[in-house]
Order: sequence, then structure tokens, then C-alpha cells
Amino acid sequence: MVEQGFHKTKVGGSIPPIGTIWKTGLAPVFLTIKMNYNCEMNKILVNEKEYNFIDNNLPILIHGEDKSGASLYTMSLAANLYSQGSKLLFLCGYKQAQEEFVKQVGSSNQNANFLTKERAGNFKTLLAESTDRIIFIKNIELFSDDIFDLVKENERLIISGDINQCSFKKKILEKSFTTKIFFTQLNGFDVPELQKYKGFLKSENLQGLTSLEIH
Repeated sequence: MVEQGFHKTKVGGSIPPIGTIWKTGLAPVFLTIKMNYNCEMNKILVNEKEYNFIDNNLPILIHGEDKSGASLYTMSLAANLYSQGSKLLFLCGYKQAQEEFVKQVGSSNQNANFLTKERAGNFKTLLAESTDRIIFIKNIELFSDDIFDLVKENERLIISGDINQCSFKKKILEKSFTTKIFFTQLNGFDVPELQKYKGFLKSENLQGLTSLEIH
């Protein structure tokens, strides 16, 4: 049995089929590549049990300093949601996030689309076309509060980065997140001392240590 959201279910689901390039008025965001069925998706553990995130966990805030494990955890969470059929839109600071995602899921199609910081100007247009997608903003500290303002009312949202280094930290923390995950201390929150690459997850119905089983 695997924990899934706030319920228990058998392991299930399959990776969505390969699709065509997502068509917009802009250049293609993410090219289709051949499915790799030998992908290396990391398992998410909460209190040492495998855990699958679902919509009930959203919105999610993930905080961690550089090299704390928060970045890999964020992309593993993205892979976990994608493998269950969720559609995703990413705005990331660096292209390595996309590379890690493809490494884990073994494919990319119109259900997962990426923009890096250099193309942040296109985010508003793509966001309007992505009402059925979970929105990821990774490396939030690299972006302006204008970007956050575009998504702050969205409940299907995941914000990840070093919140202490974010110039609009107060604005982020004013939003109510169903799930908060801390890999390092965040000013104003009671976070236990953590081993490296271990996080502390706190939500309405679940609390405890979280980590990855890396493949």
C-alpha cells in the first residue's frame, strides 16, 4: 500500500502517452522525445512510507537553501504528479530542472511544458492557456513579485525556492498553502533540525519527515 494524498490506494497509474508538440502562438515550449520505459523516477517518502501527492495536497510551498535537496525533491514531486496523469506548466530558473524531469519520467509531451527565466515574459500568455494545469514556479527567488501576482490566487500551484532570499517573501507567506515542506529553516516557522536532504512536511492532515528514495 502507498500513501496517496490523504487516502490509501494500491500503486497504480501509467505514464501518459507520447503526444505532439503543444501548439501556441509562440515557439514550441517543449519538444516531444521518445518514451524511455527504463526511466528512473524517485520515490517520495513521508515518515518512511512511499507517498503519492494528489490535488488535495495543493497548493504546496517548498522551501530550501541551495544544495539542501529541495530542488531535486521539487522535480521528483513533479514527476510523481505527471505519472498520475497531471498536466504541468513550469517556470524555472535554470534548464537543469527540465533535464531532471525528463530523466525521471523518460518522456516529454504536451502535458509538461517548461519556460526558463529568459522566457519569463511569455509566462502570462501561456498561463492563460493552461487552466487545466498544475503551475510550478521553481527558484521563486529569481523572479519578480509580478510573476507571483499572476498565480497567487491559483490553488493548483507549487512554489519552490529559497524563500528567505525572496524580495517578496512576505507576500508569498500571506498565501494559504495546504502543504508546506521545509528543507532548511524558514524565518517565522517552527522547523525541527533536519539532516541534509531531509525535509519536514506539514499539512492539515499529515506531518513528518520527508525524503527521496533515489533511483
